Amino acid sequence: MSLETLSLPEWPMVCELTVPGDPQSKGRPRVYQGHGITPAKTREAENRVYSEWRNQYPRLPPYEGPVCLTLTFWTATRRGRDWDNLAKLFTDALNGVAYMDDRQIIEASVHVHRPDQYVLGTHGRPRKRKSGDPLTWHGQPYTPHTQASIYFKQEYIPR
Repeated sequence: MSLETLSLPEWPMVCELTVPGDPQSKGRPRVYQGHGITPAKTREAENRVYSEWRNQYPRLPPYEGPVCLTLTFWTATRRGRDWDNLAKLFTDALNGVAYMDDRQIIEASVHVHRPDQYVLGTHGRPRKRKSGDPLTWHGQPYTPHTQASIYFKQEYIPR
């Protein structure tokens, strides 16, 4: 199915995608004998994003116009990860699937939520988080996942 076969009202202008699990950063490729090898964790994480997209939008062809993104990462640890490496994995995984190429992305908003450093203890007093504590952000519980909103913009065509 090509874009021409979809009339504009049928084309979703916004696609929402939730990928369960702890967000992964894009790993640096390792070079062996002149060949770049993508780390296995990166490949698995990209496949997870790709599979979620295909499960939710199985018949939607890659968009060819400008794209805007809003990405929200809910992490399982306070370990700092660069927002740009988190976003890079996500945008690379959707290349050729949601859009033809990530060069089409003209605007992006990225948010990274890490668990609270302090939680309420037994007597209602704050204490440092321990490994078995439930994940909370500003006191609200959550599970690790990535939430994405992908906005497909129409090209301006002067008349």
